[in-house]
Amino acid sequence: MVAKKIVAKRLLYYSVSLASLTLMITAAFAWETPQRVVKLSPQMRTVPQQETMAPLPMEAVRAFLREHRVIEPGEPPQELAYVVGGENQRLMSGAGDTLYARGELPARARLGVYRMGEAYVSATGAPLGTELINIGEVRQLSSEGGIARLEVLSAYQEVRNNDILLPLDSLWPDAQSSEVSFKPRLPLNNIAGQIIAVPGGVRFIGRLQIVALDIGTQNGLQPGHVLHVGQQGELVNDPRTQELLQLPTTDAGKVMIVKPYSQMSYALVMQASRVLAVGDKVGTPTP
Repeated sequence: MVAKKIVAKRLLYYSVSLASLTLMITAAFAWETPQRVVKLSPQMRTVPQQETMAPLPMEAVRAFLREHRVIEPGEPPQELAYVVGGENQRLMSGAGDTLYARGELPARARLGVYRMGEAYVSATGAPLGTELINIGEVRQLSSEGGIARLEVLSAYQEVRNNDILLPLDSLWPDAQSSEVSFKPRLPLNNIAGQIIAVPGGVRFIGRLQIVALDIGTQNGLQPGHVLHVGQQGELVNDPRTQELLQLPTTDAGKVMIVKPYSQMSYALVMQASRVLAVGDKVGTPTP
């Protein structure tokens, strides 16, 4: 019995010693084994979608830009070429008809037929430009004695006497390339203006609608510049003093400049958290 106990104790001792030796050897091996090296390299941080704004394809505004343009205040409409009549004394002409015009017209150029629209003015009443609405396209067939003979290639409305003729705006070509787009960015300077009109006479404005602003290139605006829209707070009566108070301006959306002129611009509503309206303020976002 005593011998069995002695043997058991020795076996336990050997087992513990063997386990300790194994642990020591494992630790030493781990210490001597080269550690795995992880190389770190610079990476671009992914910005959540709501924090960025993707470039706007030209196709989104192409139709509007081809159908609307502005005569600057220094360009009197009376000095532009205009329709004097149609063949066989027609007062109105359509696609395929022949008409006649007076004024300087470039030869072999595609010409747009425009009708005068809204006269844009600032809050003080100063003229900013006159809207022209494209109603068709013509080409010159011949010219004699200051009178040009034209063929109507297309017409969205009937062409009338006194409609204006201008070369189609070369800034917005017919190319269907999807690479042509606006790149949204902030203006480099502080800009402040307001919405003065909505082409088409719409009263309330939502996302992806075009608006006219009373600021332009002379204020530093370029295509792609993004401006915040702020709505003036309501007037309320102080319940204690009965004083009339103006509540602070509220952020209402964002617009992006798509066609700036000297003193005014057309912009596309990119975001609208509220229904926008003529008179809402626009400006460079503040940090």
